[in-house]
Amino acid sequence: MNIHTLSDGRSVHLPPATPTDYVFGVSDPDDILPGEDVRAVVTLKVAMTRDMLATALDLACGASGENPDTWDVAYIRQSVELSLAMESPFTIQQDAETHAELLDDPSIGDYIRAEYRAIDRAYPYIAAKGNV
Repeated sequence: MNIHTLSDGRSVHLPPATPTDYVFGVSDPDDILPGEDVRAVVTLKVAMTRDMLATALDLACGASGENPDTWDVAYIRQSVELSLAMESPFTIQQDAETHAELLDDPSIGDYIRAEYRAIDRAYPYIAAKGNV
C-alpha cells in the first residue's frame, strides 16, 4: 500500500499502482520528426474507482461491437490508459458518476455488465487499509 498525503495534511492508503508496459505518443520511430529525439517518457498515476475504470474502458472500446468478455487483461489496461491519454481524469470522473445507471438500460445493460467484468479481471480489487 502507498500512503498519499492530501493537501490538508490527512493521509490515505492507496493500492499499489498497476504496472504498464504500453507507451503512447512518439514511441514509433516514424512519428519522430527529423532531428528530434524522445526527451522523456512520462508516467502518470491516477487513482480510479471501478466506475471510472469502466467509463474509461467504455470510452475507448464501447463502439467496437466486440464482446468485452473476450478481451485479455493487457488489452483492457491499454484501452483504459488510452482513454486517460485522450481525456482528462476529471472528465472521466464526472462521466463515471452516471455510468452505472447504464446497467438498467435494456438495450446496453448486458454490454455494460461485460465491461465491468472486464475491469474486474484487469484490476482486481485490493482493499486499501483505511485512512490514517
